[in-house]
Amino acid sequence: MKNVSHLLIGTSIACLLAVYSAHADEDSHGHSDHADEDSHGHSDHDGEKRQLDSHEHGVSTLKIAIEGQNVQMELESPGNDIVGFEHAPENDNQKADVESALSQLKNEAGVFIPSSEANCKIKENSAEFEIEEGDSETHSGFHVIWKMKCSNPSQFTNLETTFFQLFPKAKEIEVEIISESGQKAMEWESDTKKIKLPTSIK
Repeated sequence: MKNVSHLLIGTSIACLLAVYSAHADEDSHGHSDHADEDSHGHSDHDGEKRQLDSHEHGVSTLKIAIEGQNVQMELESPGNDIVGFEHAPENDNQKADVESALSQLKNEAGVFIPSSEANCKIKENSAEFEIEEGDSETHSGFHVIWKMKCSNPSQFTNLETTFFQLFPKAKEIEVEIISESGQKAMEWESDTKKIKLPTSIK
């Protein structure tokens, strides 16, 4: 991967970690509003509808931002990979599938588990089911954010997941890691339970 400038890296980290602060502020002023959003499986932050990027079935993206002891992981997955459909729930069974998936993704035990030596604790997480209706088709996706504090971030050397076990339709995760010292992209295949993080990133 081509090297990126320090300015671009700093901007990328700031953009990802800005979500951390924004969600923290929202929770401090209206946690009940988030609970209501989660229960309905829809997102409408600041009155704006999130644009869902065009996606490939079977492929999710995971962005990891590391700044000091603060770590944020952001997952975006096509609805088809998680619940088997790309539209708004049409019946009680589909609504139950969405709620079950949201619950699994927010599980405090963690869908993505950092090295135990890093001593990372989840401070906040959120999971949303987002729908975008176009002229000819509808797309849906799951958007999940985990915010952690790691008392020993230098030992954040690997990441384990239960994601592929929970959601067998998911086949690959495109991982992007951003820190103050660099940026790295890698692919995580469904037959691999654990990945090793590049030491040059932390």
